[in-house]
Amino acid sequence: MPYHRIKTLDISSARQERTYIRISLGILFGLILLVFVCWGGRRAYVHWQEKRMVIRAASDLQKGDRRGAGLALHTVLQLKPSSVPATRLMADLADSLRDKSAVDWRKKVVALAPDSSDDIIAWARSAVASNDPATAERALQKIPEAGKALASYHAVAAMVALQRQREKEAEAEWKEAARLAPSNRSYQLQLATVQLRSADRTSHGNGERVLRHLLNDPEHRVPAIRALIAEGVTRHDPSRDLLELARALQAYPEAIPSDKLIYLDFLHQLNDPEFSSFLTGLEKGVQSNPADLAALLSWMSRCNLNLLALDYFKTAPAELLEKWPVTLAVADIYAHLGDWKKLEEKCRNTTWGQFDFLRHAYLARAFRAQDKPAAAEHEWAASVKGSSEDSEMTLSLIRSVMEWGWKDETVELFWALSKYQDKRKEALQNLYQYYTRQRDTQGLYRVLLRLAEIDPANRDIQNNLAQISLLLDAQPEDARRTAADLYHKDPANAAYASTYAYALLTKGNVQEAEKIMNSLSETQLRDPAVSAYYGLCLAAARDPRAHEFLEAGKKASLLPQEKALIEKALGRISP
Repeated sequence: MPYHRIKTLDISSARQERTYIRISLGILFGLILLVFVCWGGRRAYVHWQEKRMVIRAASDLQKGDRRGAGLALHTVLQLKPSSVPATRLMADLADSLRDKSAVDWRKKVVALAPDSSDDIIAWARSAVASNDPATAERALQKIPEAGKALASYHAVAAMVALQRQREKEAEAEWKEAARLAPSNRSYQLQLATVQLRSADRTSHGNGERVLRHLLNDPEHRVPAIRALIAEGVTRHDPSRDLLELARALQAYPEAIPSDKLIYLDFLHQLNDPEFSSFLTGLEKGVQSNPADLAALLSWMSRCNLNLLALDYFKTAPAELLEKWPVTLAVADIYAHLGDWKKLEEKCRNTTWGQFDFLRHAYLARAFRAQDKPAAAEHEWAASVKGSSEDSEMTLSLIRSVMEWGWKDETVELFWALSKYQDKRKEALQNLYQYYTRQRDTQGLYRVLLRLAEIDPANRDIQNNLAQISLLLDAQPEDARRTAADLYHKDPANAAYASTYAYALLTKGNVQEAEKIMNSLSETQLRDPAVSAYYGLCLAAARDPRAHEFLEAGKKASLLPQEKALIEKALGRISP
């Protein structure tokens, strides 16, 4: 009996263990199933939400509800940061707001969908809109071969070429875009506009013919006629012909207020009898819109009709005169009239919102004119500080002070602008031109150091830096190496040869320097800038022709150090 009882207990324990195991496994499998269900359910939920909110955002964008679109897209991207359609729509939203973040959103789309030619082209297009041709070029380099057969690819390549001021390349790209999409009249318009500016008579004639044909197309007639007017002004076409184009332009239903100002401008230039009545009509028509009123006042100020503008805006609604940008236009009129007290009064105890930095600048101008240097300096410091928040603000302040003739402040602001990546090259190029006009070698050296950092592949910049470095005796060994390297890469380039020859001269290697210069053509040597350096080499070699070339070199736009070198060489060879 005891033995039999023990066996029964053992069997019972085994059954219990198996039951526990089944229950445990069941719980485990249940938990695993629950995890898969939850995971799959969340994926399904995220997918559903993504699809729903993307559709909603696209609809909001189409209706112009940018706020609603932004909220919907932020919801999607919080749930799924890798959502391609949501990221793409965020880029579209930024583009519609002209926000530079569009470039970053487009870049993210391409990272998520690297084989999409359309997205790469959209990235390049956003970069062009942000005036960033370098990024646009990098984007286009990622285009697959199949994408290069798209008309849109060539259209964006043409835009980049235009920003780089490569007109012939732009014309070729627009031609290819128009060939690939012959029904796209926008491409025809762009091609014709580029051709219209061409010095080649055939291209110019083709461009004018196409633009005049597009005047029959309601969708493209406004940009076509604007292009014809702009080029006519550049080429000094008869004013009466341009007046007729401007008359047609302002009469189009789709014309904007600035088109009417173009017509008004021609009426004013020609003393046309219609001027007074047309101006009166515009004055009545703009009093409901601050932007249009400001544009008209600014036009009157530019045309030295400030007293007329003063009488006019005194009749405008007082509340309208306190709105931006009318406040700026009114300040400009008082500044042009030299009414500094009134300008100070208009700019005190008020605010211009995000443009308050300009109000401080106008106050600084009023105080300077009234010989209040401490107050002027205080306002100028506030203006610079306020404009430093954004590159566009700094650029806006630069435009104002350039118009006022404030040279030192303009230079200060361009250096400040050079800290912004999107405006850095533009700022440095302006500084380079300024220091060139001033014959400021040290300033040129500072600018070239920065330009060489941001564009190290640019041989012309490297050559100019080497030349200036040698003139200033700043890091001369590096300059000599650079000059040698550039010359050996392009020995036919007269500028590179001149720099290298001078680099050899600074080391006392007269024979080799003269040999380098003698390798150039007679035409190249007769260029005054090259003649100066050839004359230096000849003078060092005691060649009697030195005097002729040194005198010819004086006609070049020389820096003080170059002038000193020439005078020293002339003194050395004088009998």
